[in-house]
Amino acid sequence: MPQFFVKQQNFTDGHAYIEGDDYRHLVHVRRVKNGSTIYLSDETGTLHYGVVTEITQHQVKIRLTGSYNRSNPGLDISLYMCIIKGGNFDYAIQKSAEVGVSRIIPVISERTIPDPDKKLEQKVERWNRIAAEACKQCMRSTPVQVGLPVAFSDAVDLDNSQVKLIGHPGADRDIKEHLSSIQTFRTAGILIGPEGGFTGNELKSAGDAGWTAVNFGFTHLRAETAASVIPALVIYHR
Repeated sequence: MPQFFVKQQNFTDGHAYIEGDDYRHLVHVRRVKNGSTIYLSDETGTLHYGVVTEITQHQVKIRLTGSYNRSNPGLDISLYMCIIKGGNFDYAIQKSAEVGVSRIIPVISERTIPDPDKKLEQKVERWNRIAAEACKQCMRSTPVQVGLPVAFSDAVDLDNSQVKLIGHPGADRDIKEHLSSIQTFRTAGILIGPEGGFTGNELKSAGDAGWTAVNFGFTHLRAETAASVIPALVIYHR
């Protein structure tokens, strides 16, 4: 059973209450029954577990039987992911959330093909739903938020991470070499390009803003693959 994120006000007197979409998922998809064990994460990242004691028309009531605090990974990663076609972007969100990024910011670059303004509200809602499901499935202590799309220039100028990496297969510096040259860091920004990669002007403007272009091995990764591989390499090194 995956965990569910529950707001603080839904914990009271040794019980927790699941409502809304999670309620419908539990009751209509997973067919939860009284006596089932449920895992819940509150807004502090504490994991609770308990037993279903009542199922009404609008909520599932859980009697809490225990809880514990999970260790913080100590690394805050902002993934700036250029928007790519349909299901590939969904895949990038899902896998990067599973790997451990802290947040995902969609980026509009020169070679971005999909129209980010077309049905934007529905897209952002779907992206956040995908991220939330990934976090529940892999038992993350906190959810990953997917923000509104930003322009490439805003992404490179506004990020203030201690380490700022832009994935580029043609870069002279490889990611292992670069990370090994940095002693300690607690925050990282990672920028992944669209299917056609970044333009020369974009790479230059990113470099001027303090981003380091890195390659990530002897193969050229698809954009949606790089979105999980590069954060995983940073997390592993850190």
